Amino acid sequence: MMDIGQLIMDGPILLNIKENGVATITLNRPEVFNALNEETADAFNLALEEIEKRDDVKVIVWTGKGEALSGGGDIRMLKSLDKVSEARRIFERAYIQNKRFYDLPVPVIVAANGVIAGVATGRTLAADIIIASEKAKFAANFINIGLLPDGGTSYFLFKKLGHQRTAEILYNGKVLNAKECLELGIFNQVVSHQDLYPTVYAMADKLATGPSVALKYSKQILRSCANNDFAAIASMEAGGQVQCWSTHDFHEGVAAFLEKRKAVFKGC
Repeated sequence: MMDIGQLIMDGPILLNIKENGVATITLNRPEVFNALNEETADAFNLALEEIEKRDDVKVIVWTGKGEALSGGGDIRMLKSLDKVSEARRIFERAYIQNKRFYDLPVPVIVAANGVIAGVATGRTLAADIIIASEKAKFAANFINIGLLPDGGTSYFLFKKLGHQRTAEILYNGKVLNAKECLELGIFNQVVSHQDLYPTVYAMADKLATGPSVALKYSKQILRSCANNDFAAIASMEAGGQVQCWSTHDFHEGVAAFLEKRKAVFKGC
């Protein structure tokens, strides 16, 4: 598949968007396990701004270069802070950025190529689907440096695992391997290291050629499930169905089903 372009080609964040609408955000500080600092946060915002202003992005993949997805916040940066106001700004920025990532309207897939630690655990859990290498590790071990989870890590783990299991992991700073994460439901899939990106992009490419209006409504409704009851969600589903019924893709899907052929969706 041809690339539209390596839109951000250098620096701590790389952004590539393929012709089929698959955008890849890559953390590019492998020498420090893709630790997140202010420069990285600025670059990540630029990547999100580029993605948000385009209507041709159908799926987002987030990954890292080297042996880690991300080692979390840059410890040296945190140690260098000398005012409470500076610390507050840094930690609030992490929350705001993870929420922005969570609110992206299209499917987001994490390609977990290695260690996921600190605030990166929350950002990873904010995605829709997590596909991990067998070498991946999940380290929500903030407690080991006298901090507590941030960026939504507590929220997401509690939703997935409940109070007791989350408490055991967070209070003890447990580092989970890929198999444990799969068994707990933190990861969707675990594959061999060499199969990670082929597996991720096979799924991303499939979703990018799917009925994107239906996918966006599906994500919007799933995001609403945490704070709404059955009646509210069922009502949202009905409203979304009406919108999807009006699309080309619905009529193409029905025609393909009746004609026993593969549907060719246009995303409209």
